[in-house]
Amino acid sequence: MDNPDLVIAYLKVVAVLGSFVVMIYGLVLVFSRLKDKNQGFGPNTLRVIGIVIFLPLLLILSVLTEFKTETLAALLGTIAGYVLSESGRGEKTEKAQEATKSTGTVK
Repeated sequence: MDNPDLVIAYLKVVAVLGSFVVMIYGLVLVFSRLKDKNQGFGPNTLRVIGIVIFLPLLLILSVLTEFKTETLAALLGTIAGYVLSESGRGEKTEKAQEATKSTGTVK
């Protein structure tokens, strides 16, 4: 293993396989949790599935392609924006529904 190109190739294979294993394991966890809770798909479930698929895929792309650092940072920022975009929307909706039930009007 004195050849540095061969070592880099092995590390890339390990990184891609590890990312793929994490992706599959995350999907199994999501679906087993849905089955245990006897729930269907909702917006949060789809968000989690998207994250579980997209983050390892981003790692695979960063290892296998020659993307610039700025491109990868933009993709990671997109993921962060997606995750945080509706983090408080459910709470606001629940509060609005409670206000409507108690007073009969929307605040």
